[in-house]
Amino acid sequence: MPNPIPPYFVHFLADPVSSAQIDRSQLAPGGHTHSAGYTSINFRGRGALSWRPETGAPRPDGMVPFFFQSVNIYFRLTDYVVQITSSYPVGSCTYNATLTHEIDEHILNPTRIMYGFRGPLILALNAVRLPTQTAPRWLRPDQVSPTETEYIRRTGRIVQDFRRRVSTAMRRARDASDSAESYQLVYRQCPQEEWNR
Repeated sequence: MPNPIPPYFVHFLADPVSSAQIDRSQLAPGGHTHSAGYTSINFRGRGALSWRPETGAPRPDGMVPFFFQSVNIYFRLTDYVVQITSSYPVGSCTYNATLTHEIDEHILNPTRIMYGFRGPLILALNAVRLPTQTAPRWLRPDQVSPTETEYIRRTGRIVQDFRRRVSTAMRRARDASDSAESYQLVYRQCPQEEWNR
């Protein structure tokens, strides 16, 4: 896996599965389409850009060194809520099958998807080389603000593109996981009479 070239710092984080809140308060969570279970997650993938640009002391010709101390990019999955119908007793075959499906398909799978984009994101960011303290870009003072804006625009566009790509991949995976074919695998795990409670 590629490493980000400084000043980039790329953080991909997912809350542990154990942090998921289990909610059994509804008879049909997620509406009619998902009557047994429904999971919501929060994908914070706006890239949460955190910039630290600086300039140094000017040279005799008036040019100043422009550079970034750090550029932090965060992609994060948080706030898992797994809803399971209140009609399935805790510990029953249907409860366990539904819980396993919700965790595997709607928490673990999105986590794998998100992390799968880390390497490609780093490669795309590394293609936009930013000036650093050891390799600054020398500018006239009046060039600093427009130059900073252009670097932020270019990097921000990459991060937003990846945010859209990750979101799209997660949405497609969710749709596949919630297809009739996928549910048949879950339903086969327990006797039919247990699903009809």
